[in-house]
Amino acid sequence: MTDHTVITRFAPSPSGALHAGNLRTALFSLLLARHSKGKFVLRIEDSDSARLDRAAIDGIQADLRWLGLHWDEGPGEGVDPIHWRQSARSAVYARAAQTLLAQGDAYWCFCTAERLAALRSEQQAAGKPPRYDGCCRDLSSSEANQRHEHGESAVLRLRMPTSGTLAFDDLIRGPQSTAAEALGDPILQRADGSPAFLFANALDDAAMGVSHVLRGEDHLSNTPRQQVLLARLGYSAPAYGHVSLVVDADGAPLSKRSGAAGIASLREAGYRPEALVNYLARLGNPLAEESLLDLDGLAAVFDVARLSRSPARFDFAQLDHWQSQAMAALPPTTLLSYLQFSGVPQNQRLALAELVQPNLQRADEIEAWAVRLFDPGLIAIADEKPLQKAGAAFFEQVDSVLNDSGDADWSVLRPLLESTTGQRGGAMMKPLRLALTGLAYGPALGEVIRLMPPAIRQARLQRAIAIAAAGDSA
Repeated sequence: MTDHTVITRFAPSPSGALHAGNLRTALFSLLLARHSKGKFVLRIEDSDSARLDRAAIDGIQADLRWLGLHWDEGPGEGVDPIHWRQSARSAVYARAAQTLLAQGDAYWCFCTAERLAALRSEQQAAGKPPRYDGCCRDLSSSEANQRHEHGESAVLRLRMPTSGTLAFDDLIRGPQSTAAEALGDPILQRADGSPAFLFANALDDAAMGVSHVLRGEDHLSNTPRQQVLLARLGYSAPAYGHVSLVVDADGAPLSKRSGAAGIASLREAGYRPEALVNYLARLGNPLAEESLLDLDGLAAVFDVARLSRSPARFDFAQLDHWQSQAMAALPPTTLLSYLQFSGVPQNQRLALAELVQPNLQRADEIEAWAVRLFDPGLIAIADEKPLQKAGAAFFEQVDSVLNDSGDADWSVLRPLLESTTGQRGGAMMKPLRLALTGLAYGPALGEVIRLMPPAIRQARLQRAIAIAAAGDSA
C-alpha cells in the first residue's frame, strides 16, 4: 500500500472533556493510519454553538498530545481553521445545501417542534421507530419561499429513497443493510442556518479525503444516510467501521456528561500515558503481545477486522496492570522531578528512585517513600501486633547486629540476623520491615537498611523495642 492511501480522522465535538471511549476511537483511527503508512487527521466539529465548550477545543488537543497521539493534519501553528474547524467552514455547507436544493435532493421542512413531538409519541405508542413522516416533502418551491417570507422557521431535510435497501460493508461488523423506508429524511441544516452533524461530518470527510472512518456504533444508522448524501453531491463515501461502545462497571456507556474515565482526571490521578494507550489499544482488541508497546509497536500489530463487536467494559484493575508496567519501564531519573522532600541527600536521590520504583503505582508516590526512609520523625506503623509478637529482645538483637556490621551487604547481614535472632523468613522480615518503614510490604529490605540513615534506623528500632516491651507487659 502506498503512502497516504489510507486517511483516517478523529472528529470530536468540543462539548466537554475527552473520556476513555473517545480516546479509544482516536487511538484506533491513528493505529489504522500508521499501520497503513497513511495519515491521521484531527478535526474539531464545533458547528453546534448550543453545545460548544470553547475551553474543550484546547483541552482535546492537550489530551491527545499528552497521550502521544499526534496528528498529521489539523490544528497547528499557522494552519487556517478552515482546514480543521467546522465553524470556519459555513460557506462550504451553504454551497452544498444550495446544490441539493437545486437538484431536488433536499427540501424545506416547516414542521413545528410541537408537531414533531406529537408524531414521535404517536409512533412510539404504535410500537414504531420514530422517524419523520415526510409532511413537507412535496411542498412546492413557491410555497416554501412564501412561508419563508412570512417568517416561518424551517429546517433543511435530505430527500431519502422511500423504497429498496441501503447496504454497506462495515469494516468491523461485516455486511449491513437497512430498508430505506425506515430511515426517514434527516435534517441537514438547522433553523438557525447551522449544519447538522450528519451533513457537516460527511462533507468534511469528503473534502479532507478521508478514506476510512472508525467511530462508535451509535453512529451506525447515520452511515446509509451519509452515503446517500455524498452520492447526491458526487462524492465517494469512505469505508466505515463502527466500534463497540466502552461501558462502565454498571454497563452504561461512557459519556462526557457523566465525566466517566475522563482523560484529564486520569492524568491528575497519576496514570501514565503509556499505560492508558496500552490498555485502550487492547480494550475490545485482543493482542497476543502482553508486554508494553509504543505506538509504532501497537500500529504494527493493529488489525481493524479483529476489533470486537461487543461492548467493552472499562476495568480499572486492568488499567492498573498497565500502569505498573509503565512505571517499571520509566527511567528512574524521571521520578526525580516528583521528589520534593528535602531530607534525601542529593547523592542518594537516584538510589532511592531505583529502589522504590517497582513499588510505585504513581510517580508522585516516591515522595511518601522518601519520607518513610529519610524523615527523622517517627512514622505511623500500620500494624503493631507483629512487633509485639516478635518481642523486645528480637529488636534489641537486630539493633546490635546492624550497629556492629557497619555497611555489610544483605547477603552477610541476613544470615547474621537469622542466627542471632533465631527467626527466619516472614517471622523475621515482617516485624523488621514494619518497624523500619511502617508497612508490611515494600522494596527489598536489605536495600532499605542500606539506604536508611543509621540514626533514623536506630530510632525506629528503639521505638519497636518500646512497643514490643509494652506488649510483653500487657
